[in-house]
Amino acid sequence: MKKHKETSEKPVFDAEGYQVNLQDLNGEALPRRGIVKFKPLKHGGVRAGAGRKPAGRTPVLLRLSPGVVAALRAKAKAENRTLSDVAEERLAIA
Repeated sequence: MKKHKETSEKPVFDAEGYQVNLQDLNGEALPRRGIVKFKPLKHGGVRAGAGRKPAGRTPVLLRLSPGVVAALRAKAKAENRTLSDVAEERLAIA
């Protein structure tokens, strides 16, 4: 195991909140910033065709009384359907 320093300096931060007096990490010297090259990650990020496919529905926020919400949830659970499906059926205008 590496030996830790007995006395540690108080951290000093710049105006942006970054620590400026950091010399090592767990007793191991940090690499010099000019030598280390940034390698972008090869996974994740934006990809064509990624993400959830559109369902053709628009999200809407409604404020309903607790009784109406309880009735909608009970009917959805009893019929093994989603709350959105039950609400859409009840709100459909013929």
